[in-house]
Amino acid sequence: MKLHHVKKVVCTIGLLMVGLAGVPAFAHEDRTPTGSWEGVAQSTTIPLSPLTTLLTFGADGNLVESRRLYLPQSPLGPVLATFGHGEWRRSKDDRFEATIVLLYQGASDHPTSPGVVIGRERVRYRFQLIRGGAQLQGTILVEIHDAAGNIVFSGPGTIEATRIRPQPFP
Repeated sequence: MKLHHVKKVVCTIGLLMVGLAGVPAFAHEDRTPTGSWEGVAQSTTIPLSPLTTLLTFGADGNLVESRRLYLPQSPLGPVLATFGHGEWRRSKDDRFEATIVLLYQGASDHPTSPGVVIGRERVRYRFQLIRGGAQLQGTILVEIHDAAGNIVFSGPGTIEATRIRPQPFP
């Protein structure tokens, strides 16, 4: 290859890289849930207060959910909850599915099992992105299992969340 052609190729690659540098890192996320979200989960079967949740969807399909740790009212009594861990994937019709699992430990005010792992919660999500990928909306199915694996609660609900974007510093 002649030096003239090498310079042209290097110049073209450089221009392409400069062009890509101007694209925000999150531009691809408008078509996937990749990134972090703040949302509210709401039971549609029993009158519970809405649960504020933070969700982080990894590009590798992993999902981490966090919420308040102390749950004074649960089918297992007052508990402390771990973070939820799971996976997400694209399903049909530009929708997504996800599942997380978290563990429950009896809180210090639990009548029989303070400090003991007494169950787990599995949450299944089915959702879509709306408003140009800035919001997530869908349904959930919550299952709470006791330590022996028996389902002590199962019920549907809703999830709505807003993507957490960088904010300008004042």
